[in-house]
Amino acid sequence: MNMGYITVMTHPKWLWQRAVWPDFDFDPAGFSGEITAFLTAAHRLDGRAEALSEPARQAVMVDLMATEAASTMEIEGERPDRETIVNIIMSLMGYVRGKGLSLDSKSEGVALLMADIRKRWARPLTHERLYAWQQALIPESGRPGITRGAYRHGEVRVVSGPLEDLRVHYQAPPPDRVMAEMDRFIDWFNDSLDRLPGPVRAGVAHLWFEMIHPFDDGNGRVGRAIADLALSQALGFPTLGCLAAAIARNRPAYYHELEQAQSGDGHIQRWLGFFCERVAEAQRIALGRVDFMLDRARFFDRFGGHLNARQQTALEAVFQRGPERFAEGLSPRRYKAITGCSTRTAHRDMAGLVRMGAIAKVPGTATRNVRYTITRAGPADETSHPDPPGPPGACARSRPGPHAS
Repeated sequence: MNMGYITVMTHPKWLWQRAVWPDFDFDPAGFSGEITAFLTAAHRLDGRAEALSEPARQAVMVDLMATEAASTMEIEGERPDRETIVNIIMSLMGYVRGKGLSLDSKSEGVALLMADIRKRWARPLTHERLYAWQQALIPESGRPGITRGAYRHGEVRVVSGPLEDLRVHYQAPPPDRVMAEMDRFIDWFNDSLDRLPGPVRAGVAHLWFEMIHPFDDGNGRVGRAIADLALSQALGFPTLGCLAAAIARNRPAYYHELEQAQSGDGHIQRWLGFFCERVAEAQRIALGRVDFMLDRARFFDRFGGHLNARQQTALEAVFQRGPERFAEGLSPRRYKAITGCSTRTAHRDMAGLVRMGAIAKVPGTATRNVRYTITRAGPADETSHPDPPGPPGACARSRPGPHAS
């Protein structure tokens, strides 16, 4: 969805204009299945990571954080450079010394936000912390008139479409209400940790923040970060789940449910059902990525000693695509592009990989369209598995606010 932000006034139609605001109505008991799934998968994921060696654990952390950073940018229609994000995260988390030069300020800002949540998840939410997050996300050379590191000073609405036929998705509260609204929101957030299950608290917080829409830009990314913070605080350790990735996979539904809640009557059971499902999905995505990294380790443990330099380079490139694109496999044309070798050499090298069992021809493909899949081991063993390679360079009752019915 191509969102735009302009100054306007409109007739009352939004939840924040109703007398019930912000006394959201919901029943946490309705999400017991999603909450149990979240806790089970989150602890399983954390346990699997903790069982790894330090370099391998760092590799898992970097991969999952980079996935989240890239996904939260993609939701906003941006095209992040994953390699840049990985390098920045490694530096921010202290996995490599120094800080590499980054010309991508947006990627650096998202990485800074991810690192702050993972390293300082137990700290309370404050205005100053939110200011710092938003300022990191918005480049100094961004759109003119955008306030950085402070709440907005103008009216704002979320729209899409051409100027002559704008569709209004949401009208935020006027700027003179923002500080009071954020005071109330922050008080509730810091006071609600022991009063709501993590996924429910995260869903309420994300929706409430997005409805206040306190910044000129960056509200979506900051709002998802707040949800990650809530989940981490509920677990008692940094969440490894890929919430932004789960939302990105369901982007149209995410915007639809958000819009429905923003213009609703304060009963947010449906929104929370959708959000809690995404939280559970986020853990499954993360577990899948960890299993993929373990499969990669097993693959090179089995075949690495038999590969020539070209074969090693080509296969590493396939794994670097990640689990989402891994099924694309490898073709002679792609092999040539990766290694720079001749067609004859590519076919010879790939025939050698077939003989050793590292790859297998995809049925129904031949001659110019021939394609190969990469051999993968089975699911990771819960108690014993090889380490994936490490990252490069690594040897109470709340104040007035939402309540459950």
